[in-house]
Amino acid sequence: MKKPLTLIAILCAMTTSSYAEHTPVENSIFGQFRVGYVNIDDNAGSNTDTLAVGGKLAYNSKNYRGFSAGATFYTTNPIAGVDDEGMFLDSDLDGYSILGEAFVHGKFGKTAIKLGRQELDTPFADTDDVGMIPNTFEALRLVNNSLANTTLIAAHLHRWTGVDAPEPGKFTRMNGAKGVNVVAAIYEPSDKWNLQGWHYRAKNATHISYLETALNPTEKLGLRAQYATQSGGAFNGDVWGVAAEYALGDLSLSAAHNKVSGGQVSNGFGGGPFFTSAEDHTIAEADKQKATSLGIEYGGIKNLTLAAAHVDFNKGENELDVSASYKFSKNLTADLIYSDMNNDGKLTRAFLNYNF
Repeated sequence: MKKPLTLIAILCAMTTSSYAEHTPVENSIFGQFRVGYVNIDDNAGSNTDTLAVGGKLAYNSKNYRGFSAGATFYTTNPIAGVDDEGMFLDSDLDGYSILGEAFVHGKFGKTAIKLGRQELDTPFADTDDVGMIPNTFEALRLVNNSLANTTLIAAHLHRWTGVDAPEPGKFTRMNGAKGVNVVAAIYEPSDKWNLQGWHYRAKNATHISYLETALNPTEKLGLRAQYATQSGGAFNGDVWGVAAEYALGDLSLSAAHNKVSGGQVSNGFGGGPFFTSAEDHTIAEADKQKATSLGIEYGGIKNLTLAAAHVDFNKGENELDVSASYKFSKNLTADLIYSDMNNDGKLTRAFLNYNF
C-alpha cells in the first residue's frame, strides 16, 4: 500500500520538505480513537471486509538535561464478526496491539538524537498510515541544523512493523540482521524552492538514492521533479518524475508523470515517494513502468473536501480514486476513500478519527 495522495498532500509536499524533526511536547498524554472499515472486491468472486476499532495512546516525558522519553501503544480490534480482510489485521487475520513507539530523545544545541521505536516519514521509509496502525521503526537517527537553511540526517534502521511490514503486529528485521543505513541533506533557502537528497544503503540488498526539488514560482503554482536510482538485490532501475499543481480559489488541479527505466523499482519500506502513486497501485515492481496522473480537489463546502484522481499505468490496470473528508470539529474527522482498479477490483475504506 501507499499513503493517500490528495491534492492537499501534494501542495504541502511542494512547499515543505518530506522530513521534519518534531521535538516532543513535554509531559503530555495524547492519542487517537479510530473506527475503520475496509472492503475489497477482487472481481474474481472474492469479497472481503473488516470493521475494526482501535487507535493509539502516547506519552512524552518531561525534559531532563536535554533528554526525554516517549512511548506509543497502538491497537486494532475487529468487531461484529466482520474480520476477513487482512489490511487492518495481522498475518493471521486477528486484531493486535503493540508498543509501536518506545524511544529516548535528546536535544543538544542544533543536534537532535532519537533512539528506539519511532514513527518515521522519509521518502523510502514512512508511516504509510492507510489502515488502522501505521508503520513504525526501530532506529537510531541524528538530525543536525548547524548549517544555514540545511538539515543533515543520519540514521540506522533495524526493525519495523505496521501495515506494510511482513508481519504486522511484530517487529521484524530489515535486510536480515544488517539493517538499512540512511544519510540525507535538505536545503530550504526560501519558501520558493527546496532541494533534498537521500541515500539508503542496504548491505547485500537494494541501495536507493533519491533527489527531489520543489519550486513555487507563485502562490497558486507548484512544480516538483524527482529522480531515484536503485541497484542490487531484487531491484535495479531508475525512475524520474515531474508534477505540477495549480490552485483556482477553492479548486485545485494537478498532473504528474513517472517513468521507470532499466528494470523494476521498489517503494522501499512504506508507500514510496512517487508522484503518480494511487491509493493502491504504484509504478513499483513492474519492468519499465510509466504512469500519468490527473487530479482535482474542491474545498469550497464548509468542513468538506472532495477529491478525485485518475492514474494511467502503461503496464497493469489503471486506477480511479475518489475521496471525501469531513471535519465535524477540531478533533473529530471522517474520511471515505473509494478506488476502482478495473480488472484488479475495487477497494473501499472509511475512517472516523477522534484525536485527543
